[in-house]
Amino acid sequence: MTLNKEEFKTLVMLYAANIDGNIKSEEVKVMLERSGFEAVEKTEKLFAKMSDAEALAVIRENKPLHVATEGDRIDLMADLCAIIEADEKCTVMEEQMVRTMRRLLE
Repeated sequence: MTLNKEEFKTLVMLYAANIDGNIKSEEVKVMLERSGFEAVEKTEKLFAKMSDAEALAVIRENKPLHVATEGDRIDLMADLCAIIEADEKCTVMEEQMVRTMRRLLE
């Protein structure tokens, strides 16, 4: 499944937001600010049908298209961190997920 850049970014943010089992309104607000309504709406529908393994597979599949440079990776990690910081709490699961995503996106 090929995603455009905004959809890819949104999928990564959705994965991060959902790591603790639910997506909070603050996290959705960040996604809307960074990706736009259309990308968030479309990607939320796709994400709702995916398991964690499927979401990670789609991220891996699309990574070469959208994380081609170090700058791309830095920008995406900034978006990911914005999601984690949106609710002003950082859990151990979120910290681990950030480390995992950092390795996945290298």
